[in-house]
Amino acid sequence: MARERRGGLRDSALSERKATRQDEAAAWFAAQRAGVMLVDQRDAFNTWLGDPRNQAAYDAMQELWDDLAVLKGERPEPRRASSPWRAMAASVVGLIALGAAGMGWIALSGEPTVETAVGQQKTQSLPDGSLLAVNVASSVSYRFNDDSRIVKVANGEAAFAVKADAARPFIVRAGDYEIRAIGTAFNVRERGGEIEVAVSEGEVAICSAAGDVLSTLSRGQLLRFPAANSGVDFAVLTPQTIAPAQVSEWRMRVVTYENATVRDVVADFNRYFSQKLQIEGEALLDRRVTVRLQVEQREAAVQLLAALLDAKVQRTAQGEFLRE
Repeated sequence: MARERRGGLRDSALSERKATRQDEAAAWFAAQRAGVMLVDQRDAFNTWLGDPRNQAAYDAMQELWDDLAVLKGERPEPRRASSPWRAMAASVVGLIALGAAGMGWIALSGEPTVETAVGQQKTQSLPDGSLLAVNVASSVSYRFNDDSRIVKVANGEAAFAVKADAARPFIVRAGDYEIRAIGTAFNVRERGGEIEVAVSEGEVAICSAAGDVLSTLSRGQLLRFPAANSGVDFAVLTPQTIAPAQVSEWRMRVVTYENATVRDVVADFNRYFSQKLQIEGEALLDRRVTVRLQVEQREAAVQLLAALLDAKVQRTAQGEFLRE
């Protein structure tokens, strides 16, 4: 009898721990989908995911989200829960829908817009089941209907994992151009009058606003070109080769620069933090570097950049400076 009681208590404790893990998975899932993930939150989330049991719980929540069919930007009809997981997932959907009403990232009509501030990144499912990830200080809107799927990168950077649908082309508009894909994964960046397109899976076509194909990119290729269509000859533009894993590595708070000016590197770096790094001297700003920065570790990144430039980091009442 005593053994039976101890067994019952043990089973009860295990059940409670499982329920707690499911609750935590639901909370993290809602946080990931419904708003800002700041650095300290991201650290806590990554630590939590370090437990394989937590990872399994989170993966199960993701599967249930997909199963609940938020495929057309519509609020799903409640359905009979076949398990505690389904009931919990339905609750999460309701929570996210309520939170999104004031944020503008899910809407039943119009053009939903995903905006991120300095240091913020957001990831969400689009109405067709494709995945959209938006980098820091960016603005992305979208409009889906029965004939087309159109996304506008007005400013900033976004990565896409596109669900194949031959009947509805997936079009990303940036500057004066369109990037067309059917089923692929790629990254689009539009900043400072320049567009950068990189492909991690499949193939995309870069087209004029009239739909003429100007260039095609396949897995592991990257192309930069002016955002304004002012007679750019795409025939003379040569795509760069890039490791597919680097295409949207910013999602892991890692950024790679090849032969980039210090001016551009620091401007981009400062989009990840409210504390700004400043550079003194035009000569230093115009120098070119190739560097890979772990922006999650700001202090280490600043020190690495300083060492590369043979510069000194100085902190004053006016801010943080790199000086020769």
